Amino acid sequence: MVSVGLCVPTTILGQEGQRTLKLEEKITQIFDELREPIYRYLLCLSASPTEADEIIQETFLRLYRHLNAGGREDNLRGWVFRVAHNIGINEFKKRNRLFSIARRETCELEMSTADPQPGPEELLLRREKMASIHAAISTLSEQQRQCLYLRAEGFRYREIAEILEVTISTVAESLRRAIKKLIRESHG
Repeated sequence: MVSVGLCVPTTILGQEGQRTLKLEEKITQIFDELREPIYRYLLCLSASPTEADEIIQETFLRLYRHLNAGGREDNLRGWVFRVAHNIGINEFKKRNRLFSIARRETCELEMSTADPQPGPEELLLRREKMASIHAAISTLSEQQRQCLYLRAEGFRYREIAEILEVTISTVAESLRRAIKKLIRESHG
């Protein structure tokens, strides 16, 4: 999404033009803030990078329509994640895909942050640790993984419940079981 900064007097644009310009600035700001976290989340849901980009584009188009129609503006971060989640799930249902090892590895690569020049030993340790984490996460249910990823993005239980359209107690239980299972897997 690109915003164009025009130096046009307000008398020429009028009120509607000013409202549209402010709306575009707001959406651009939200896009800049949330694009990367949503992209990572969609990769973890098994979207390809291309699919993730398309879902993000559709999500922000819907955000524009929502706000332009006078929709609610409280918790837009949660709204955007919920819409991206729902579009992603619908796309995956259409294609009838499940998580694949290759997609999870892509997710892990995207989510890991590497030092500029790690040594060979550090690279080997990181690979082993990532393989261990990958193995542990792969034992979780899809709902547990989704809750875990959203929690890692900083969402509160209530927000996760809204995004996944489940109860707060379901989110709490899913996270409790996921953490318990990850601890058991890492020590076992």
